[in-house]
Amino acid sequence: MADNNVMNSNDHLLIDVCSIIDGARKHLATYANSEIIMTNWQVGMRIKEDVLNNERAEYGKQVIKHLAIKLTEKYGKGWSYYKLQHCVRSAYTFTHDEIVYAVRTQLTWTHLRSLMGVEDSLARQFYAEMCAVEHWDTGTCSEMR
Repeated sequence: MADNNVMNSNDHLLIDVCSIIDGARKHLATYANSEIIMTNWQVGMRIKEDVLNNERAEYGKQVIKHLAIKLTEKYGKGWSYYKLQHCVRSAYTFTHDEIVYAVRTQLTWTHLRSLMGVEDSLARQFYAEMCAVEHWDTGTCSEMR
């Protein structure tokens, strides 16, 4: 009998400790996702403002390619020309408030990339809301295009 009580006590301890660790991991993942979204959007805004809004589109492509090379040298994989294009596209597609909403509702960068394919802004807002409320995975989200 005493062994069962010890085992049950240990089980409760294990469950509680696992809950603490799992909660911390979820919190870290949420924070990291928020930072990824905000960073990518801010990078896109910076490029948009500096290069593309100044009506230097062809020159801008070369600037983005050069920037991608330099960022990859400094930060490693993950900052390719195509990634930077997605960042810029996010800046054209989403307002600051829409990005904050996406972060608050815990959408991912992959969700946002899928939403960028929806041309109509009202439809895009609807799908963003559905992604958040219905907890759509990124596969479901990408089907709406």
